[in-house]
Amino acid sequence: MTVTVSSNQFVPRDAHKLALLKTRAPTYQLRDLEFVQADGSVSRGVYFSQPKAEATVFYLLGSGVRLDASGAFFLTPFADMNLNVIAFDYRSFGRSDATTAKHGLKEIETDTLVLYDYARGLVQGRLIVHGHSFGSFVAANLAEQRPLDGVVLEGTGTDPKTYAQNLTPWFAKPFVSYKLDGDVAQVDNRRSLQNIQFPILIIAGKRDTTTPEATARVLFDELKQSKKSFISVDAGHMDAMLFPETKAAYGAFLSEVTSAK
Repeated sequence: MTVTVSSNQFVPRDAHKLALLKTRAPTYQLRDLEFVQADGSVSRGVYFSQPKAEATVFYLLGSGVRLDASGAFFLTPFADMNLNVIAFDYRSFGRSDATTAKHGLKEIETDTLVLYDYARGLVQGRLIVHGHSFGSFVAANLAEQRPLDGVVLEGTGTDPKTYAQNLTPWFAKPFVSYKLDGDVAQVDNRRSLQNIQFPILIIAGKRDTTTPEATARVLFDELKQSKKSFISVDAGHMDAMLFPETKAAYGAFLSEVTSAK
């Protein structure tokens, strides 16, 4: 057997690098954003926009996702739907920096409240909050704190314990117990969203093993809001926004947002 070795095996590429948006969405412009938090930490992000966009999305990233490596992947579907996007890397990750060692959920939620207010000041018209995976928990907390135009939760669930259980192989579950530590012990999307008065869309993937469709459905069924919608597509955890059915549901959701105002 002969094994061919080349330098490409040792030099990784970011397949969805942010710079690729110049070719994938030629009518859009990328503007760098920088915001100094109260503790001196610096949140950095982008404003992905074109003048004739229908609305703007305030996008909250999943865990481990950063703008420069994956921006072209998660921003392009919004360009397909004629939507602007504002997104920031979380503190101490990607473009963003932190002046303190603390960078847990509490700090991220505090940062996000201020960043949302900043984004609201930049945008005329509708501003939709969209949280993916971990970002869906941050989005739910924001929805509890602010009167939003609408909120989208993609690859979401009910609480961190259920999230952790989903990541544990079935054969190991009888031998594993879970202890919720610190700020995550208080997190529950059902509680955060119980009193919201604005439209909500939940997006689930039938092949999603990280946040399974069934978990997202439990959250949806317990929402009291009448202006709620649910879409499930044959996707995994990361690619639901690529499906035409999802984009169609998003369009219907935007119509709901318009009629609610």
